[in-house]
Amino acid sequence: MKKDIDYIRDKVENSGVHAPEDMDEKYVADSIGNVYPKLDAARQEKPKRKGWKIALSATAAVLVLTLVLGIALNSAGVFNRSRSVQLPGGLALKQYSSYDQVKEEVSRIRREKNGGSFLDYLPGKYRSGDDYAEYYVEDGELAAEEYSSGSSNGSSGSSATGSSGGSSPQSHSETYEQVEGVNEADIIKTDGRYIYCVDSFDTQKIVIFSARGKDSARVAAIDITKQKAATEDEADFNYESYYGYGPVIKELYLKDDRLIVLCNDWEDSCERTMVQVYDISDIDRITMLDSMTQSGGYDSSRMIGDMLYTVSSYYPYQDRMIPCCGRGEEPEAVPANCIYSLAEHGAGELSDEFLVLSAYHTLDFSVQTESKSILGAVDDIYCNESHMYIYSTVWNDNNYRSNTQILKADLTDGIEFTAYTEVNGTIDDQYALDESDGKLRVATTSYDDWSDSNNLFVLDESLNVIGSVTDFARYESIKAVRYRGDTAYVITYEETDPLFVIDLSDPTAPEILGEVKISGFSTMLVPIGGDRLLGIGYHTENESYTTLEVQEGLKLALFDVSDKANPQVLDSASFVNCNSVVQYNPKALVYNPDRDDYIIPLNYSDWGHYDAKTGEYVYVDEYHGGVLNFRVNGDKLEQISRYSTDYEEVDRCVYVGDDIYMTYYDNDTLSIDSVPYK
Repeated sequence: MKKDIDYIRDKVENSGVHAPEDMDEKYVADSIGNVYPKLDAARQEKPKRKGWKIALSATAAVLVLTLVLGIALNSAGVFNRSRSVQLPGGLALKQYSSYDQVKEEVSRIRREKNGGSFLDYLPGKYRSGDDYAEYYVEDGELAAEEYSSGSSNGSSGSSATGSSGGSSPQSHSETYEQVEGVNEADIIKTDGRYIYCVDSFDTQKIVIFSARGKDSARVAAIDITKQKAATEDEADFNYESYYGYGPVIKELYLKDDRLIVLCNDWEDSCERTMVQVYDISDIDRITMLDSMTQSGGYDSSRMIGDMLYTVSSYYPYQDRMIPCCGRGEEPEAVPANCIYSLAEHGAGELSDEFLVLSAYHTLDFSVQTESKSILGAVDDIYCNESHMYIYSTVWNDNNYRSNTQILKADLTDGIEFTAYTEVNGTIDDQYALDESDGKLRVATTSYDDWSDSNNLFVLDESLNVIGSVTDFARYESIKAVRYRGDTAYVITYEETDPLFVIDLSDPTAPEILGEVKISGFSTMLVPIGGDRLLGIGYHTENESYTTLEVQEGLKLALFDVSDKANPQVLDSASFVNCNSVVQYNPKALVYNPDRDDYIIPLNYSDWGHYDAKTGEYVYVDEYHGGVLNFRVNGDKLEQISRYSTDYEEVDRCVYVGDDIYMTYYDNDTLSIDSVPYK
């Protein structure tokens, strides 16, 4: 006890901290004396006054001691502690109260993992080169690039005015989305007058084409390194592009007269996500309205109304340990009490990088940007209008299995992390998750006993598993999942394509009702009407040079699921030696609700084949791009049109009015072509 008193006395006497004037002993005594009722002269006894003075002196001393001791103990970390935020289901988040705690947590994790990392010691000002790319600004506006007259393939053409695409937008395609009302970003968007494309070769540019059929032209381009914000507070905006660390445009959103651009960027060796909002109401005078920056490389996003939610992964450096987020080029550090880690987690290692989730209003720039961060990784997200589920794969060293961690965020009133869990197996893509009546359904493929098997879990609002069907389709893995009401449709594959129909009407007891097999496998399932599914995926064949099936093209399949216990294959169509982006990216599917038909890129390539009779390889050099337009007609898949072109590969396609537009690259130049939409 004496040591404690001596320690406190030493801290008080040597702290150099003095009590404020209003806490001084004499000031406190005088103040209280002024309000203390005055006694009659006969009743004023000096001993009592002396006792009060002693008490007041003690009070003031205690106040001073409390102040100094609080400062000392806080410096020593006694009051500088994180708090535990209890989540439903018994798990807890550790919420930090200071940046020092965050830094220490990251350092501790890295010490436990590998004894630290050399990246911890890289200075934040490290740069890959001393020379910077040039930039320029023009009167607070981005001037549209103009092109001289030329061929109609879109690589050149006459400059267009703001009404060149038509006085009013025509009917046009929208990005294919998993959840209605939740917009997803893509590399191509159209508003019915213009087509906006991310240039994959010049990653700092958005190329804009007019939608005028064969008269379509490249009319403008947005270079994100050559612009100046229209807002006065960002008038001094500069951009430095370091060698090897230039910005990369990832995806776009189109909302009314705004184009929202999402890109990866680097600053002082730290990766960050940037959002830029452009006014495109006048195609000849495009201006940047606002921007937002958050720490970490861009992972995914969703847009609900005018609110944009972005998810990034941030690997912190020694002097850049705290993730940042905010409007403009100099975001503020995320508040310490908005940074979390898992107080309890699964058998996998705790991540030493941050998951950063931000909400940014893309119309009202006076709305403050909100951001929450947690130590954890990101694979992808599933999102509806109320909740976002962020998932990542973790390796369990104890049993050599992969599990999936799922973090739930409530979006109804700001951002709030509300639940967390870990399930066995890995998730194929975002379509493996779905929420219905507050319950999350998750399909996974797990690896156990040297073989694959598959599972479907039903989780309650707290992400507790309340029902499951496990270990089905052993030796196969999940390739596609789609949910419709109380039914899940799961495609697995090894050498055949089984479609499993799983009843979820009782969430505590999911049950496989039926299955049907077909050659090849689907990677995307599209609900059609009330009792049919369209499968899009790969055509496979047995080749003589291997015992395994070989992917030899694109395949469409039409399933009848009206009888859940006895699903049927109604029709299928294979396109040998063909490939399409839609086989691995659902956003490449174009659906026209007015015509009830579909459009997909379809590219043909034949480099040769092995001739089993002669035992020799026959060389062929044939390739061309194109699109396929088809519909479901009754029980049949009906091809409406198939267009082939001279260029090598069609990247993406959209429709506007009575034309189908295809993007492709001609000598690394993004170009566009069109064909009649029959």
